[in-house]
Amino acid sequence: MFICACSCGGALYAYVKQQNDLTKVRIELPKLTREVRQLEEQNSRLRYEIERFENPKHLMELAKRPEFSYLKHPLIGEITVVSVPDEHSEVLPEATPDFKHRSIYIGAR
Repeated sequence: MFICACSCGGALYAYVKQQNDLTKVRIELPKLTREVRQLEEQNSRLRYEIERFENPKHLMELAKRPEFSYLKHPLIGEITVVSVPDEHSEVLPEATPDFKHRSIYIGAR
C-alpha cells in the first residue's frame, strides 16, 4: 500500500511540475512574441532607411555636396568589364555559346 501511495504521489508530483513548466512558458511567450515583433519592425524600418539612402536621387544629392566634390563619373573609355564564370557551371565557357557569367564593372583612370 505504501509503495502504491508513493508511486501515485510521484506521478502526481511529476504532472504538477510539468504543468508549472508549461505555465512558465505560456507566460514568457507573449514577451518573446512582442520582442520578435519589435525586432521585425526595426528591421523593416532599417531596410527602408537603407533603400532611401541608396536611392539614386539621394546619391546624386550627396555627390553635389562640397565634401564629395572630388568624385566624378567615369567616362566610357575608363570603364573596364571583367567577366567571371558562374560558380555553379561545370562546363567551360568555350564549350557553350550561351554560357552564363557575371560581369564586374571597374572604373579606372
